[in-house]
Amino acid sequence: MKHVSPEHATDLLEVMTIAQSIDNGTTITHHGHIEGQPTILISTCRGEGDCYIIQ
Repeated sequence: MKHVSPEHATDLLEVMTIAQSIDNGTTITHHGHIEGQPTILISTCRGEGDCYIIQ
């Protein structure tokens, strides 16, 4: 899991093919792929929004 800035997370979402998004109230998790590589992007409601990517 790698921490990314909210700005970088936004850039990743623009190129990500999202298969499913889950909002549980404190985090939003996007499951999909970027250029064929399975990807999970997680954004939280902490502070200004912590974001993480798993590839």
